[in-house]
This record gives sequence, structure tokens and C-alpha cells, in this order.
Amino acid sequence: MMSGVLVVLALLIAPYVRPWLAQRSQLAQGRQEIARLRQEVDALTTERDRWDDPAYVKAQARARLRLVMPGEVGYVNLGGQAGPSADTDPRSAGVAVPPRHGEPWYGTVWQSVLGAAVPAPPPSVPAAEPGSGPTPTSRPPALTRSTP
Repeated sequence: MMSGVLVVLALLIAPYVRPWLAQRSQLAQGRQEIARLRQEVDALTTERDRWDDPAYVKAQARARLRLVMPGEVGYVNLGGQAGPSADTDPRSAGVAVPPRHGEPWYGTVWQSVLGAAVPAPPPSVPAAEPGSGPTPTSRPPALTRSTP
């Protein structure tokens, strides 16, 4: 009789055990997430406190934006050894200035003018089979502007 009562109690309790275990797992995951978010909040608070310091803001403006104080002269190295960010940052002066080839600038300009004066060769058009429709060289009639 006692074993029958235990079996009935086990059958009555069994459906509630699985949700209870799932809820315990969810609570553990929630606690881990809360701990991670607290660490993130602490890191962001520390960063916000750093930005409240005028010396830090001034240092960041000098490093990131290349700002200088009134009366100072800012220099940008366009040649020679480029910094590590000159190759990766497309806004840097090293990327904006074309590389030098030993030819003076006016020689490059003159070559550009000569290259622009030479007409481009016409594109080669493959011949179409007769009766296959309009040919690639046919054009719609030209529109003319009438003068009043």
C-alpha cells in the first residue's frame, strides 16, 4: 500500500519537475546576463568619466581630429614613413596624395592633356546575321531642335 501511494505521488509530481528545472536554468542564465551587463555598465561609466576630463578631450581631439591649439603649427607628413593608420584610414592625407614617380607634376599634367586629345578608338561591334533584327550599328533617328 505504501508503494502504491509513492507511485501516485511520483505521478502527480512528475509533470511539475520539468518546468521547475527549466525555470532554474533560465534563472541561472538571467543572473549571468545581469553580471555581464553590470560589467558593461561599469566600463561605459569609466569611459564617460574619462570624457568628462578636459585633458582627455583635448588629447583625443589632437590624436583623432589632428586639431592644434591657437598659436601652434600643425604638420602632416605626406611622404616618407607613413603611420600605421595612413594605409587603413581613407580620410588620411597619405591616401589623398598620389604617389610620386620621379616625374615633375607638370609632366604628369601634360601627359594627361595629350591623352585627352587623342580620340578613343571606336568599339568593335560583332557582325549580326542577316534577318536577325536590328543591327547593333543602327540608331534611332536623330532629334533636331526647331527654332521658332
